[in-house]
Amino acid sequence: MNDIDNSRYEDLDWAESENLIEESTILQLINDSEVKPNLFNTFDWLNNMYERIQEPTTELLSEKLANLSAVTPEYRGKDFDTSDRTIGLNEIETLEKQYNKIAEREEWRIPYKKHFRQYNPLEIFLQDISYGNYPPPEVMMMLAKCFSLYLIAEGKLSLEEVFFGRHVKRAGNYSMRKARSSNFKEFHYQVEHNKQFAIKSSTSFNLQDFALDYLRKCEQNETDCPIVDFTEANIESFITSYYRWKKQYLNESKSIIDFKETQNDAIHALISLGYPSSKAKEVVLKQSNQRLTAEEIIKKAIISLLE
Repeated sequence: MNDIDNSRYEDLDWAESENLIEESTILQLINDSEVKPNLFNTFDWLNNMYERIQEPTTELLSEKLANLSAVTPEYRGKDFDTSDRTIGLNEIETLEKQYNKIAEREEWRIPYKKHFRQYNPLEIFLQDISYGNYPPPEVMMMLAKCFSLYLIAEGKLSLEEVFFGRHVKRAGNYSMRKARSSNFKEFHYQVEHNKQFAIKSSTSFNLQDFALDYLRKCEQNETDCPIVDFTEANIESFITSYYRWKKQYLNESKSIIDFKETQNDAIHALISLGYPSSKAKEVVLKQSNQRLTAEEIIKKAIISLLE
């Protein structure tokens, strides 16, 4: 075995060991409040899994996050254990080979990202099934990893949390939040479609006029309407809600890695100002979200510390 072969073997061996403790690593990060419990059902993880399928020595997202968070996972020995076998690199490779015999990925999907009709990887699975298509291996692995995480958590995480995250105060569970967001999905599709038509036909497009016409047609046809008892007086409120929906569901947010690095920058900044590291970490984790910059997180954290 030459040096190149030996190096490749070592890389594969390391990747295998990280793959086998992936759920344990994520569970440790969740317990330490470093990541959200629905990490596996995110496009960041899905893209990382796709890259790992194409090149098995690709660094795992869980490994990157553990390094950034200085977390050493405790191996539980049960990650995706079916009593018969544990899924490893060979099994993942076999899934890909079998998939390539019966289907092929839609290139426009890669890299995976949030879409107004597909807000998370589970919705890709549901859409593929609804069209009679086989979901690709990375989507199937997402399902497997979610259930595996749920099982090794031993009751500390619900399936709702594993797939969709923590319960959001005053917003309800995912099913309730999704029902509310669905009010604008079809409207948004029609807006984008009519905008494109206006461009091609060199005509103007006015969102308020279009919204009024769209809502009248919904009411006349007795189809699902995004707003009940609308009038010209409350159309501005509807459009404001639509823009709020776009900001929440369609705007790009930082990747999980970028977000973790931003949090670390904010923590180190607070430590440099004299705050204890434990307190700095606690307040930053509480005050941050993926749309804020490090400066904005620091400002919110300091305000919180001074209250």
